[in-house]
Amino acid sequence: MAHRLLNPFDQRQVMRRQDFEIFHYNNPACCSCPPHQHDFFELFFLLNDRLDDIVEGIRYSMVPGNAMLVAPGQLHRPDVSGPPRSIDRFVLWISTEYVRSITDALPRLHYALWGDMTGRSLIQPDADTSALMRQLLFALHREDAHPEADSASMARSIIAQLLIHCSRSVASRTDIVPHKAELRYREIMRVYEHIVANLPDRDLTVSALAERFFMDKNTLTRQFKRQVGMTPGECIRRHRLEAVRQQIRRGAPMQQACAECGFSDYSAFYRAFRQAYGISPRDYAAQAAGSAQGGDERQEAPHS
Repeated sequence: MAHRLLNPFDQRQVMRRQDFEIFHYNNPACCSCPPHQHDFFELFFLLNDRLDDIVEGIRYSMVPGNAMLVAPGQLHRPDVSGPPRSIDRFVLWISTEYVRSITDALPRLHYALWGDMTGRSLIQPDADTSALMRQLLFALHREDAHPEADSASMARSIIAQLLIHCSRSVASRTDIVPHKAELRYREIMRVYEHIVANLPDRDLTVSALAERFFMDKNTLTRQFKRQVGMTPGECIRRHRLEAVRQQIRRGAPMQQACAECGFSDYSAFYRAFRQAYGISPRDYAAQAAGSAQGGDERQEAPHS
């Protein structure tokens, strides 16, 4: 059975926590909510009835299963026509610092939330995604109401999933004309995806990428760093190092791992690995092997 704990309506518009706050309301109080803005993100998920939400002067009509994602600083207010009635909904507040800590490792989501969100507040997921978001919100509310030792990690995972579903829903809409900045972002994302898919290719260089995607090398580097937060060269090196690290943990021979992940020079790989992880590759391999052996020993130890 779904978790149905309801919160008493709180008229404050300021966060008390540094990460997130979630509320499950079922009352008519939102009908009279005046225009306001926050310094945090707000996700409003409608569970029943219908209402309009006005964000930066744009009116959006919501039905059950829809959501509104309001960015920091955007002026907004709900507008419910007809007599006051109970509106069942979730309200999730997420601090900018918490959102940034999630999106820094997710370039697509980073752009979706920190780019221009004008005209993009309404989230209209398909039926399956809407049902999943509903379940995630109930799960997050339950974790928040009855926290356990690992609830913070669970909450972070749930919020990341909710934000990703929001960004995917907006990206799939055909009624939104992409901004010029969004078109540039999509172009850079094609470069990013090509890098991730072709790490073993030793000819994967910034020059080769610029030629493949018909861009000037300097322009590619500048735009890539603006959108992804690192240069194409740094991105290639970081993903290759992580790929090698994962292979080492699985017990792959060092030279084989380097070759399969696109490194042609072991000394360059050694320096990059040590700089990235603060340990030599061989010491890391020894630690990984020791951890695996220790785990096996614990599993095989006889019970007393």
